[in-house]
Amino acid sequence: MVENFGVLAGSLALENKPFHMQILSDIKREHANLHGYVAYKLTRLGRVSDDDVPSFLVVTKERGILLLDVVEERIIAAHEREGVDYWRADSGGTFIAKNLVMELYSDEIISRLKNDLRLYDRKTRRLRVPVESKVVFCRNSEDEVDGWYEKFANYEAGYVTIENLRSWLNELPCDAALSEDEYASICSLLEGTFVYQRRSEGIDERPLRTRNDFIQRSLRVIFKQDEAQRVASMQLPPGPQRIRGLAGTGKTIVLSLKAAITHAKFEDFKILYLFNTQSMYQQVQSLIAQHYTMQAKKAPDFSDQMHVLHAWGGRQRPGLYSTICDRIGMRPLTWAEVRHTQDSLAFIYNDLLKRAGHALEPIYDLVLIDEAQDFPDEVFQVVYKLTKGVGQDKRIIWAYDEFQSLRDAQMREPAEMFGVDENGQPNIPNTALKGYYPGEIQKDFVLPNCYRTPRPVLMAAHGVAMGLYTSNPNEMFYTRGDWEALGYSVISPNSLFIEEGEQVELERGDENSKNILEGLLRAEGADPLKLIKIRQLESDAEQLEYVASQVRRLLDYHEVPAEEIVIVNLKQGNNKESMLEMQKYLTRHSVPSVIPGYVESADIFKPKGSVTITTPFRAKGNEANIIFVINAENVSLDRTLRTRNAFFVALTRSRGWCYISGVGAGVSSLSDEIERIKADLPKFRFICPSKTAVRKKKSLLSLSDQQAADYQKIADMLRKNPELANVFKEDFFDESNGDA
Repeated sequence: MVENFGVLAGSLALENKPFHMQILSDIKREHANLHGYVAYKLTRLGRVSDDDVPSFLVVTKERGILLLDVVEERIIAAHEREGVDYWRADSGGTFIAKNLVMELYSDEIISRLKNDLRLYDRKTRRLRVPVESKVVFCRNSEDEVDGWYEKFANYEAGYVTIENLRSWLNELPCDAALSEDEYASICSLLEGTFVYQRRSEGIDERPLRTRNDFIQRSLRVIFKQDEAQRVASMQLPPGPQRIRGLAGTGKTIVLSLKAAITHAKFEDFKILYLFNTQSMYQQVQSLIAQHYTMQAKKAPDFSDQMHVLHAWGGRQRPGLYSTICDRIGMRPLTWAEVRHTQDSLAFIYNDLLKRAGHALEPIYDLVLIDEAQDFPDEVFQVVYKLTKGVGQDKRIIWAYDEFQSLRDAQMREPAEMFGVDENGQPNIPNTALKGYYPGEIQKDFVLPNCYRTPRPVLMAAHGVAMGLYTSNPNEMFYTRGDWEALGYSVISPNSLFIEEGEQVELERGDENSKNILEGLLRAEGADPLKLIKIRQLESDAEQLEYVASQVRRLLDYHEVPAEEIVIVNLKQGNNKESMLEMQKYLTRHSVPSVIPGYVESADIFKPKGSVTITTPFRAKGNEANIIFVINAENVSLDRTLRTRNAFFVALTRSRGWCYISGVGAGVSSLSDEIERIKADLPKFRFICPSKTAVRKKKSLLSLSDQQAADYQKIADMLRKNPELANVFKEDFFDESNGDA
């Protein structure tokens, strides 16, 4: 549960600053009942170094903005040189007067807040938000400070001694009365996340008519981190950290902010940002560059200090594997050489460890791993060798989506992922993610709020992926805490643990569903459940014609830009031909399209003016206003469960409407399942399955591609021939053991 008043202590606990720690405690105590947060050295606002940043920034709805700069040393003299005031400490050190630092920083705050006319009155040239600043002296008495402060301190920032700080804080007025939108705007402007806000061309208050009208209005919101995102993104832990969340909870932005902030704060750090989906190159570099350039007033160093790399790499772009091979002089294996292995990425990294593991040297101070659920253990073991530090001191931060892995049955733990040392002990034990680092920085972080996908779409995707409305769910959580971490409240049972056979009722509240499209539709008298449209067709040709005509209609009548339409193909195996067929039908309707990784380069995704046709694997990490899911009959027919996971990936790319289509009876079965889910929204109601039954079903996800294909062939054959299925069951299964 996130408290009303948050704390971002950053690296303070690792620094030898006892008075700062005491003052942080005082701030927390005196603001415990207010709504906001306190942060240590949160953002430079374009200043050169942390020396130019006040110790603490406090932002609350009730008091506005409070700046406190703490002076731990005793000041014995002040003087002016070339128009700049300096203070001298009893240790002999001299530094720029802290009240001058405060004034310059306050000017930066005012400059930022001027961008929102709700916060700044241009007629009077005054902020509408209170900004209070104080220098806190820890080793000087008031009599000592009074002797020189005003003479050399003709600035707005006053001072207070540490003995009087709590009483001064207690007496501060609480009359700012900032609205939620005003508070959100202040946070966005000060933290720099306003750079991620989608630009709108003026205020458009025309009636909402088209699909595009609704989506554009839903996107016209302030980009403000929630408390969980802020704590996760704006603090750098001294060791390993895991960040978890459903699709659309902001994991990529959190990692990108960590990269940008660390790059600005520690310019000598070498940073690696690693990901699995090739089309994410441009997105990640853009997210990092936008924030870094705005804060540091220069471009990030993507050549030497910041490496944004795909795990593999190729002729068009380098990746981590190809870069390592080039560095150590080893010939990299090609896709053609390993394409028939069970897991090609695992194979090449395992080969790298065997042939050159001894040659891998630590070069990175920080490694950020996006889409961690898609990487085999061998990738993490190579990353471990490339990261500076020893064991649990290595700064390796990975973002994990428990429902986006197309293969793994469950989330892996660090002891398994990072391998063992020469004594057989885990390089990073599971206990490394327990509890907190100094400064209350969580080691295992959960992002519960979904921003991208409207609640009806997200819950339909989630319900299908887990099989909650089938007779045998294939995924389950058995504790209240696990469900709450994903943004669901447990209505029943009223206990910490959920047992087999119990009736379960969950609800996804508005507070965890930040996409406002559902509310906009309801306000206009429209049904949000119609965000999901499913259609059963009689042939492949009929399906392709249906999709192409719907796309044409979206372009013509609903004004949706072509690049905001993505078609995801659920057909398994070699699906290039089916995507080329889809492209032909779009062409007949004069709709330009691209097929990343098959026709165009793999990193060409959503080019302006073109619809994107893709697979679930290549769609990951991307989003669009409209998603079409084709060949959806495979969801209910696929006994390996992989297509259920792929279906989840496809739907959760959507910021708006989803069109689901397929051929044959499998679509009817899927449609019935989705309709039962929609009937209960925003709740789920189901019977908790046994752990044994779930474990059996989940084991199918770990099959190799060839094993999965063979299993599916057998399942299809038995489904089409009930008599053979009965013989098969009698001959191969011991009925005393129950179902297989």
